Amino acid sequence: MFSRAKKFLLKLFIYETSPHKLAVACAIAVYIAFSPFFGLHTLMLIGSGMFFKLNIPLLLIIGYVINNPFSMIPIYMSGYAVGYWILHECLEFHVCAYNPWWMESVNNFLHAKIGISHISFWAFMIGGNCVGIILGCVAYPLMHHIFKRLSIQQAIR
Repeated sequence: MFSRAKKFLLKLFIYETSPHKLAVACAIAVYIAFSPFFGLHTLMLIGSGMFFKLNIPLLLIIGYVINNPFSMIPIYMSGYAVGYWILHECLEFHVCAYNPWWMESVNNFLHAKIGISHISFWAFMIGGNCVGIILGCVAYPLMHHIFKRLSIQQAIR
């Protein structure tokens, strides 16, 4: 099982052999996976792959391995927590005071159905983008090192 997965991933990497471009694709996929733009991830992955001329299958695989139905709630909760911390604790804003007009109906719906109230749209947006940017920046050097080692191993073989 592991060898088949390894062969499949190596075929994807043959499409693009530059460790830099592969690492950039991974970093962008990590950012998009953590971005708060719910429902637009596929379009963002394909669009960034076409715009930056990156490995689109790799972008999609990494994006969906990270952000899938099983990991979606922890990802969005962590982004919201970071955004709430930035806005409420660091900048001392009342986070719900700056919500768009339609967030009141969303908050009323969430309060009626699940008991959650006072969700901040801006905490969600700022936190998700901050977490995505930070993790994307961490992913680049790590993945560049891994892809560089893989390309050296492929050259030896």
